[in-house]
Amino acid sequence: MFGDKFYKKLHKLMPWQQTLFALALSERMYPNYCLYAERTGNGDVQQIRQALDTMWQYLTEKSMQVNLSAILEQLEAGMPDPQKEECYGARPALDACVALATAYNSVVFRLGDEAYDVSQTSLGCVVGFVEMQQGKECSVEELYAEPLIEEEMTFQVALLERVSQPRDAANILDIKSMASQDGVSNLGISLE
Repeated sequence: MFGDKFYKKLHKLMPWQQTLFALALSERMYPNYCLYAERTGNGDVQQIRQALDTMWQYLTEKSMQVNLSAILEQLEAGMPDPQKEECYGARPALDACVALATAYNSVVFRLGDEAYDVSQTSLGCVVGFVEMQQGKECSVEELYAEPLIEEEMTFQVALLERVSQPRDAANILDIKSMASQDGVSNLGISLE
């Protein structure tokens, strides 16, 4: 939906920028996971929060030593399975976990397309939510008319601009603050 120019820029990000982009979108989707866990009693909010915080710390503290592979294994083991759950919230919760796992994968495996993958995951999460609310599959034109879709694209474009700046701990923490949006997710769900 963004166009080739946006995606080319995503693919050109350096490895740490790929991680940062994926992590910021994960942070933004975190309230979706929290709501799922609260409503169903499933999941481990503390584990997801700790995994997010560990990666933010990893990106801002050069001397930090952490076993990212072990955290990634725990994340993958605790992901919701929408096929086995009745509530819709398992899908956005899974998207949040997939995005966070992708941020970890970007450090552990460095495939180079993590930012693109999480961009698609986050946008797909919003599209799925809009279509669930509409009760139908929407056309591209209908999706572009949706405020949540517009907000998602605007956020990702602004995020790409911020992530493209030189590596600096203060800038990374500003991106974390930007992504947390006072506890409001990409679906407009609030932690309050």
